[in-house]
Amino acid sequence: MNPVRQESWELFRITVSARTEWLVLRVCGPDGDHGYGECSDAGSLETVIRELDRFDGACDSCGFAAITVRGAVEQARLDRAARRADVPLRKLIIGQEASRTVELYANINRAPGGRTPRDIAATAEAAVREGFTAVKLAPFDTPDTDGRRTLAEIGLERVRAVREAVGSGVDVMVDAHERLTLDELTPLLGPFEELALYWLEDGVGIARPAELAELRARTRLPLAGGEFAHRADDIEAVRGLLDVLLPDVKHAGGPRAALELTRRTRGTARISFHNPSGPVATLHAAQLAPTDAAVAERLEFAYGEVAWRSAVVHGAERVRDGRLTLPDAPGIGLELDTDHPAVTRVWSGRLEPRPSCCS
Repeated sequence: MNPVRQESWELFRITVSARTEWLVLRVCGPDGDHGYGECSDAGSLETVIRELDRFDGACDSCGFAAITVRGAVEQARLDRAARRADVPLRKLIIGQEASRTVELYANINRAPGGRTPRDIAATAEAAVREGFTAVKLAPFDTPDTDGRRTLAEIGLERVRAVREAVGSGVDVMVDAHERLTLDELTPLLGPFEELALYWLEDGVGIARPAELAELRARTRLPLAGGEFAHRADDIEAVRGLLDVLLPDVKHAGGPRAALELTRRTRGTARISFHNPSGPVATLHAAQLAPTDAAVAERLEFAYGEVAWRSAVVHGAERVRDGRLTLPDAPGIGLELDTDHPAVTRVWSGRLEPRPSCCS
């Protein structure tokens, strides 16, 4: 009997804010054993459901949404396998015991509130008071409310406000989200160096290696990127241009694909898992986080979105003083609270097995 044929799948939408929803996939076996994966930010709910309906693991339609959905499927299957083996996920796929705690940095971009320099600085201050030693902002995502300053000007003002608020003892990262052209970004590089940015992320994306090389030549700032990488070629094209690689367990196509990306960059870049995600992807990424101090960077954490974040997984995600304590349980160690008012089951189905070149 084919065990895949016996899988039943359920997709849950967790409504977080006007900006964010988490999409969690639960894969169950015939005897009730199950595992969880996350495919948040794969696209619209309709797109994700369409990819689930036609999922076969094959490579003939490997668009962004399909890859991210495949990432959730692999997460859930590996979580299920680790639970059946009664071991943490890290033990199953790496052969090592998981670290008891993982250091985080606070991505403050999805926290509620205004986007004036003062508003963003206040959010950064709050994160530091809660024990985070690093904060990341996306200063170019929203325009100036009064329209008097360009995106570059208001972005620089936001970064300066955060640096002033948190002081010199806290690391500040900037995610440019490729919002500026290289010519628009270049005048900011000197001020960013003076502000001692810990890294500049996606000033130029990895899909434009020649332009990324030009940015590399124009600044001494550490450069970070690669959140959408899913193939070896994606990494080879920018080898030596990034100081920090940001693989994502969702967008890479699953934990094993994300780990392969980290192996491809060994010796050329440090590793910080990209993770503006919910508790499911966060605990998957935490299980994979490098433990070697020579390459390990802090894990991204979406700070301040909702007060009930941990409650939706029955308290399994425990963050204190800027560190995540991993659950003492098999797999990734959580259960989704399907009765939580923010949680809605939006799809269910069964997988019909077909030949796959990517599973």
